[in-house]
Amino acid sequence: MNLLLLLPTLNEEEALRALADETPAEFDVLIVDGRSMDGTKDVALAMGWQFITQRYGKGKGCAIRTGMEEFLKTNYDHLGMIDADYSNDPREIKRMLHVLKENDLDVVLGSRDVKRQRELLGWFSVFINRFTSTVASWMYGCRLTDIQTGCWVFTRNAAETILPHLIANGFEIEYDLLYNAWRHGLRIGEAPVTFRERIGESKFSTRQRFKQIIHGLRYVYWSLKHLHER
Repeated sequence: MNLLLLLPTLNEEEALRALADETPAEFDVLIVDGRSMDGTKDVALAMGWQFITQRYGKGKGCAIRTGMEEFLKTNYDHLGMIDADYSNDPREIKRMLHVLKENDLDVVLGSRDVKRQRELLGWFSVFINRFTSTVASWMYGCRLTDIQTGCWVFTRNAAETILPHLIANGFEIEYDLLYNAWRHGLRIGEAPVTFRERIGESKFSTRQRFKQIIHGLRYVYWSLKHLHER
């Protein structure tokens, strides 16, 4: 499949053990770690996965930007990405890659089941996600239902196009990825994926949930400004 699977981690030892049994053997895996204090590195190396420490600082955005940089140093054609907390199933990257190829897309987002999101994340998170996804769909001219997903597939061209413009350090990275994909004319689609209870403690606090509103509004503003300038 010539795909590199990126997993950003921070103290995900137990989740990685569970994901190891599900990760397709044909995927090469890159762990980009935010200085975990548990056995995350030991599990990754035991699985034969590549392990590096993220650059730029703390946060998921720093991990993803680091991972994209490493991907572009290789010869892989596609980059897959899932959250490393077990909430995403790595086997579904295969189907997302099929959707990308069959529809000649550059970027595919995994759209998680809304009912399961409500059960596991709460109504407030679902409301923010649905609202921003609806606004993005209207502005970007394509159907998007889950823009805060952690499950993505990119072509090499998409990664090369997006990476130089990414600025997000934290959980707002999903907004940053989508905004820059749209702004630079990439073809965007989505595919349904399952969603399940994470293993371990969430790093996404109530304070960060409110910050997501601010981040979402900021990217909406930038999108509207770019639309006006066209």
